[in-house]
Amino acid sequence: MNVNNIVIICLAFLLLLPAWAENDAKNRQKVNMAIAGGLKWLADSQVQEGNTKGSWDSEKFRVATASFAGLAFLANAHKPGKGEYGKVLDQTMDYVMKQMAPDGYLGSQDQQMYVHAVATLFALSYLGRSDDADKEKKLAAWCQKSIGLIIKAQKVAMKRQLALGGWRYSPDTSESDTSVTCWMLLVLHTAKQAGFTIDQGIFDEGLKYINNAWMIRKVDIYDDKGQATGRKKEIKGFVYRKGVSLEPEAAATGIAVFVKSILEKKRDSKVNESLAYLKNYPPVWGAEHYNGYFFFASFYITQGMFQIGGDEWIDYRNKMNKALLENQKGNGRWPLPDNNKGQSSKAGLAYPTAMAILILSLEKQLLPMYQRQKELF
Repeated sequence: MNVNNIVIICLAFLLLLPAWAENDAKNRQKVNMAIAGGLKWLADSQVQEGNTKGSWDSEKFRVATASFAGLAFLANAHKPGKGEYGKVLDQTMDYVMKQMAPDGYLGSQDQQMYVHAVATLFALSYLGRSDDADKEKKLAAWCQKSIGLIIKAQKVAMKRQLALGGWRYSPDTSESDTSVTCWMLLVLHTAKQAGFTIDQGIFDEGLKYINNAWMIRKVDIYDDKGQATGRKKEIKGFVYRKGVSLEPEAAATGIAVFVKSILEKKRDSKVNESLAYLKNYPPVWGAEHYNGYFFFASFYITQGMFQIGGDEWIDYRNKMNKALLENQKGNGRWPLPDNNKGQSSKAGLAYPTAMAILILSLEKQLLPMYQRQKELF
């Protein structure tokens, strides 16, 4: 290639840059408008009276839904007691704080450590942002109690060998799974960032459990529309439950990559090979590979892809944003896909809206759990 051709190619590339920048700015504007609409809907639909004041209507998982909603506001730079949504945040935190049982458990209503994790994560993300010194002091003690229960639950006696180091649905179970374990490690990592003392051995044991959940297996290949192609390939990823699950799962792999990238000092081959696996699961609204849990699985996979970074993240982000923006309702809320499984539908209308906002807000990195530790590629 001669010098003239090189110059022509470079000039053509430079001429295209303004168009790319303009398109990117327009896309960001659309995302921000969607987020604003979702936050307004959440604020307008918050319960304003009674013993559930500060929460959102739901059949089950009310504490978790309220906590996800609170995180959605914090993820977009809204502060307790200040500005347009300061009152919403304060009411949400007041509601969540009242739900703690005497032993420190927050999931007793729904028998779910998931609920405990999300509520604690919201509280830790809220901590330090309020100007109310008395409330901050009480919240710090509240968080310490909640964290203590998580640590105690990891050390439950009679844990099965395959469950050592992990957590599952209740604080006294002898079982573990990758999903709940990743949530607990994420909470403890956030707690450490907030200044709480967490023994490194707790992280080491949790990571050991996650790394033991690695599996190699042949699975279906999905097309860009999320449909099975009828072809199979060998994949390597993380399973939901070691010794029980028959093959890796995209959601488990996504959150495992997320947590490993935050907590491990060096990248291992599992993270590299997870990228190849996650590419088989494009972000498509309600696709069958989400197994009826579009928002929960998308939240996991998106976190993993964000930590991977680079062109893979940009491509995934653009497709995910498109899927979410195309399915937002005119009043600002998001529905659940038609094939959604019944369990998450009991979390109420605020649940998918809060999750969509959290996914769309990921790059703002305003929550401790969002902060990129390093790009893996």
